[in-house]
Amino acid sequence: MKSSRLKINLGYGLIGLASFALPLGEFKPNRVVKGILLYPIDLFSLYLIIAFFIGILMLYIFQMRKKNPGLVTQWLLISLGLLPSLILIALSAVKISGIEFNPSAARVSLGSGFYVLLLGILIIMSQFKAFKWLLLGMVFLVVMSVMLNLVPNLGLIKEFNNVKDSFIKAIGTHLTLALSSALFAIIPGILLGYISYTHSRWREWVMGFVNLFQVAPTLSLLGLVMIPLSLLSKAYPILSQWGIKGIGFAPAFIVLTLYCLLPIVANAYAGFQQVDKAIFSSAKGMGMTPFQIFYKVSFPLAAPIILSGIRTALTQNIGNTILAGLVGGGGLGALIFLGLSQAAPDLVLLGTIPVVIMALMSDQIFEFFEHKLNHMMGVVHDTTQTS
Repeated sequence: MKSSRLKINLGYGLIGLASFALPLGEFKPNRVVKGILLYPIDLFSLYLIIAFFIGILMLYIFQMRKKNPGLVTQWLLISLGLLPSLILIALSAVKISGIEFNPSAARVSLGSGFYVLLLGILIIMSQFKAFKWLLLGMVFLVVMSVMLNLVPNLGLIKEFNNVKDSFIKAIGTHLTLALSSALFAIIPGILLGYISYTHSRWREWVMGFVNLFQVAPTLSLLGLVMIPLSLLSKAYPILSQWGIKGIGFAPAFIVLTLYCLLPIVANAYAGFQQVDKAIFSSAKGMGMTPFQIFYKVSFPLAAPIILSGIRTALTQNIGNTILAGLVGGGGLGALIFLGLSQAAPDLVLLGTIPVVIMALMSDQIFEFFEHKLNHMMGVVHDTTQTS
């Protein structure tokens, strides 16, 4: 109860901080020039701001007093969910007088106040059972605002229009690299996990091997992989024609595959370890070969936990694939690092948002299949302890 009240107070505190002390946006005549900070009073009339705070105060009182939300609370929550899209529309429509600027180059970037306000709203909504529906509704409204061209002057939209073709291609490359490297790590990961389980003297070597890649700095590992690939492509030009060379897809693919091994191996080992030893004795008594025991007994029973490891590997791999942009591997990392080099935060954000969305979607999809698999197996595994 105390924890819940603390979260509620934190949520409303963040909304208050964003409303009074932090800018919701920044108007810039162009991408690089320092702009004019925009606060709530610059976007909305005083009456609307007062009405907003009255609504927030009412929601706070109802939330602290009532366990189940009433009709008024529900409407106030829906209104709160409308707020991010309304702010985006207001930011895009803001009129700045007293300075000269080119309308095609001018843009409004999101300020720290918008992110703090959004975090506060999410914390408040997370205390209600309908959180997922409220979140989906809020995202839907923001997406519709973009699709209906209600926010044409936002920096994100301006950057998207500038790199539209390369952006779509970057998403495809990012997904291809993340998925293919994770898939390639599945079979070796499961086999190494099984070897760790069946041969105790090999366990430390296998776990040490896969842990080595996880703790090694990614950039260092990329550099180490680039050297032999460069030498091989020079010695055998046909490899270069196949795309195997010091820069590009190949080094990124190899490093990402190595990074995926640890969660898969660790979960495979944990999955095989929890299978009851009596089952193996029964399988041997039935005359099963070691291979039959593996694919008919061990693997099916360990599958839910192995799937949890694949889920962890793919989710982190989507984020790690950003670094492929540093070695010419493409993907959204190329846009992010381009934005960093040009001091363009909107371009950085444009590359980051799809990565976050893809990682969250991947996690939710695998969570769904985990529950389905557990239901089919008739058991419930505590996968949070192994992933």
